[in-house]
Amino acid sequence: MVGVLAVPGAADIAVPETFARWRRLTPQATWLPIALRETSYAGILSGVAEALDRTGMTPRQLILLGEGHLARRMLELALRGELPCGGIVAVDVAADALPFRIVPTVAAIRLVVHRNDDAPQGNLIGALRAADLDARIINLDLTAGRGAEAAAAAASATETFVLELVATIGRRTTDGAGDP
Repeated sequence: MVGVLAVPGAADIAVPETFARWRRLTPQATWLPIALRETSYAGILSGVAEALDRTGMTPRQLILLGEGHLARRMLELALRGELPCGGIVAVDVAADALPFRIVPTVAAIRLVVHRNDDAPQGNLIGALRAADLDARIINLDLTAGRGAEAAAAAASATETFVLELVATIGRRTTDGAGDP
């Protein structure tokens, strides 16, 4: 299951045509919007728990997809060991240092980070690389701006990670690997 975190009135990660394409490319995945009432850590945990209860899925079957500050909070929850899931695709997350030590997790972490030469790059990427995690990062150079070309590059990078995780998590949950 791919749970797409969103708040009412916020811009979507991708346009509806992109989601339709991703659904066609991943027929074995269930796609579920997870509309959060609030973007606090507790709100994210509550929204994800409700989605799992509604669908009867286990956390290891869940891939979470989020963008911006919501994705950063989702990532932090997973890296603190508070949000169990099979994988995370976090798009356009701030790369500043984590205010805590990373807890080992089985969740596959995928980041689409926008690099800007004017903004200081924090220690998030370094911390992920130093931890013993299944983490991959695509760094997009946005020094030229954030127009349609940048949005298309972010959507393409996100699609790559989503397709990979759907296949990986599907294998893990059907062959028994990763069972508690």
